[in-house]
Amino acid sequence: MKSILVATILASSTLGTLVRAQYRPLGAITMWTDGYVVTLENDTLRGQVRVGSMVNDSPASIHVKIDDGTKTNVKGEKVRLLAQRIPAFAYATGSIPRERETVIFERVPNPRRNGKPTLLERLTPSGGRIALYFDVSGWKKTSEYTFGNFAFELDRQDLSYIVLKNGNESVLAKRGEIEVVHDQLFGDCPALIRTYPNVTRRDWNRLGDMVLAYNELCR
Repeated sequence: MKSILVATILASSTLGTLVRAQYRPLGAITMWTDGYVVTLENDTLRGQVRVGSMVNDSPASIHVKIDDGTKTNVKGEKVRLLAQRIPAFAYATGSIPRERETVIFERVPNPRRNGKPTLLERLTPSGGRIALYFDVSGWKKTSEYTFGNFAFELDRQDLSYIVLKNGNESVLAKRGEIEVVHDQLFGDCPALIRTYPNVTRRDWNRLGDMVLAYNELCR
């Protein structure tokens, strides 16, 4: 029964009919847009939100116009989560799926910075034990990593990821190490291993599909 469920999940994510296993990175939004910020003290600021500056490709200064008219600035180092609604005009190109409504940055341990928590863009839908984040340091930069300026010919085979498992275990996932990544992330899920007993570098662009299946099967 579980093998049928795996096949259904993977087919749905491939066809894009029911679920989207993995989103393309969009970058922080520097114009005013609806959103909210959750601080390390678990305070939530809602209203119009824009990113004022980036440091090491992570939001460093965030401006918020709260619904009551109050304006405030929040340092990125004080933020647990940043959510910004994608502007309506951005869907015109067809490259952003309509079900993706927000760009989300979450503070996660970054293995490229010796585990220091960093605001990274989440690429998988919320929920589940595993989440993929964009590894900006592993991307060959051709433009500024902010919404509207950030564009590249997306080939997932060339991307690397920061992967968070169980909310605290972070892994730097690279295509050349897919066998190790496969064992680290999915080795405790027999139902998924039966579907993907072995992987090669050619399977790298299905990593999001495997994460989605894992999150459904091995909660």
